[in-house]
Amino acid sequence: MPRRLYVFLIFAILLRFALGAIAFFYLPNGGYNSKPERAGYLFLDAYRRDSQARDLAQSDRALSRAFDQKFSSDQYGGLLWLSALVYRFVNPHPLTMILLAALCGAVGGVFVYLTGRQLFDEKTALLAAAIFFFYPESILFGAAQMREPFLMTLLTMAFFGVVSWQGAQRGAWLWLAAAMGGMLLISPGFVLVSLVAAAGWLYLAGAGRRIPWQAAVAGLVLFLVALVVLSASWDALVAVKGGGALGVIANWARETARWNAQVLKRSSGIVQLLFENLPRGLALPFVAVYGILQPVLPAALIEPGILFWQTLGIFRALGWYLLLPWVAFAPFSAWGISGDLRGRRQWVWLSLVVWAWILIAALRGGGDQWDNPRYRVILLGWMALLAARTFYAPKTRWLWRILAVEAILLLVFTHWYTFRYWQIGFNLGIRNTLALALGAALLLTGFDLLWQARKRKNTL
Repeated sequence: MPRRLYVFLIFAILLRFALGAIAFFYLPNGGYNSKPERAGYLFLDAYRRDSQARDLAQSDRALSRAFDQKFSSDQYGGLLWLSALVYRFVNPHPLTMILLAALCGAVGGVFVYLTGRQLFDEKTALLAAAIFFFYPESILFGAAQMREPFLMTLLTMAFFGVVSWQGAQRGAWLWLAAAMGGMLLISPGFVLVSLVAAAGWLYLAGAGRRIPWQAAVAGLVLFLVALVVLSASWDALVAVKGGGALGVIANWARETARWNAQVLKRSSGIVQLLFENLPRGLALPFVAVYGILQPVLPAALIEPGILFWQTLGIFRALGWYLLLPWVAFAPFSAWGISGDLRGRRQWVWLSLVVWAWILIAALRGGGDQWDNPRYRVILLGWMALLAARTFYAPKTRWLWRILAVEAILLLVFTHWYTFRYWQIGFNLGIRNTLALALGAALLLTGFDLLWQARKRKNTL
């Protein structure tokens, strides 16, 4: 591996741990005075899980009690068990788990690089790794006692195993098995996501026929085990009995609708106003689009807040709005690959998996500025590979259309926020602002499509 990658890795670890340490010492006096902040935690989930983990570690109870249903702070118990293990046998200080999260969250960039080296050239692999290392949301969750840094790395490790197996490299299945085992412990749902993505990738590569039947059976068994574990954990969480594995989907849909309603009730005025005045059929699409755009950059720049959280919000939003156009362009770029039908189909497939997950995250997060990015960042390794590939790929009109639409949305909503908080500009109202943004974006895209079609017709 190049020396630059080691520098990236060390710097990425230090960034994550430094942010976690700064938050731990600063938030008790400089935050919003919430209970988690008074204890030095960035997230409520991290505070609850970590508190229970330290209580379990300092007791005389077996660590396997972490998987008891009464420990509601961790739906699956795996991270609670790991945290208690570290606190019992290493050090009970909360910064210990932050250091472990920083290490695990950063090392995923190495697997992104190794995967990229097998699929691309050196510069593209390094760019993909740099995106993973320094994407603000990745740094944020790598600085907290959350599942996300572990899952991000485990997913990239699993994909590295798949690509290595496709390249007939020795030991590829070990990486895949280790990653699946870790995900099964921490969040079994992502075993299903990984297996679906891997199956499509290998099938479209033409490698499906070379998969030994033993590996196919093992994958099917693992899929069923993950589905059963996920079903049991979810049923326990929502207190539904007898739903079975197939009931997970229905439970998820019902709880998603309920969660969306709860989130929207306590959301900002812009969300409440729009949601209350939209036709029923447009409510869910609005939540999805609004969730995809979170964290909203104009809001992060203009809405008042404590310096720590506002600075963090600006970097989070800026990171997403820099990454979003390349991820959005990825399916169009992949479809335009010439002379490599299998490669084209593979990258289109991975793009579709990523966008399906982004949409699920938006729906599950209910338009919330924290939960949407939290779920979405878990697939950062795949997004980094897609973004790096599209950055160096030939550019088409679709990239400029996507950039233009993003610019329009940013411009229009920046005006709305500046008038709301600084009384600069015109009072268009939020519904007119939304109509203006969507109308301008659709008109620009439609006009450019018609213009290009006319040019092609005239050249024939």
